[in-house]
This record gives sequence, C-alpha cells and structure tokens, in this order.
Amino acid sequence: MFYEIFRSLTSTIGAGGLFDFGLTLPLLSIQFLVLVFVLSNILYNPLLSAISERNTYIQHNLLKAHKLLQETNQIKKSCEDKILRARKNAVVEITKCQKTFKTSSDIEINDSQKYFDTVTLTATSKFARQKKQVLADLEVEVESISKQIFEKILV
Repeated sequence: MFYEIFRSLTSTIGAGGLFDFGLTLPLLSIQFLVLVFVLSNILYNPLLSAISERNTYIQHNLLKAHKLLQETNQIKKSCEDKILRARKNAVVEITKCQKTFKTSSDIEINDSQKYFDTVTLTATSKFARQKKQVLADLEVEVESISKQIFEKILV
C-alpha cells in the first residue's frame, strides 16, 4: 500500500523527483539569506539594541540604588552611633546630677538636723531653767504656806 502511494507521488512530480537540484536550491538559499539579512537588520538589531539599552539602564539604576543603599546604611550607622553616645552621655549626666542632688540634700539634711538639735537643746535648757525657777518659787511658796498653816495650827 505504501509502495503504491510512493509510486504515484514520484510519477506526478517529474524528472528530478522529490529533490530537484536545479535552480531552485540556490534560489531558495538566496531567499533564505536575504530573509535572514532583512530580519537581522530590520527586526533583531533594533530589538537587541533596545534590550541592550534597557539592560544598561537597569544596571545603571541598580548601581545607583546600591550606592544609595550604602550611603543610607552609613548614615543610619552614624546616627545610631550618635544616639548611643548621646544616651551614654545622658546616663552619665543623670548620674552626676543624682550624685550632686544627693550630696546637696545630705548637706541640707545635716544642716537641718544640726539646727533642730540646737533648737532642741536651747529649748530643753530653757525649760530646765524655767523648771528650776518654778521649783524654787514653789518651794518658797510651799514654805510660806506651811508656815502659815503651822501658825494657824499653833494659834
């Protein structure tokens, strides 16, 4: 069956058969080369140049982004260092202020304590003198009253 189909095809094609190496092969090869040249110059080269420009643009933007990222990281690091130093300085300053406040408050408390001790001693000595005076006055009065009582009893 295949043999009959093959035979019918070869009989209708002609003298050269399936492969005719006449003028058609060089003509087809010239057409192919012209087509490759036209496609290469008209379609592929502009497309490749546009792709190349786009790649250059992307590479340039990536390089700029990388540089900006590095600058940003450097600025961030320097800011973090400044913040860290400022925090350390603030802690040192707070500690100094606390020590100064504690020292001044201790001095104030000691001065107040001395003043209150002095006032207390002065008041205590004053009360002691008044007590002695009152007791002395009472003793005189008690003696005078006892004399009066004694005289009234004897009389």
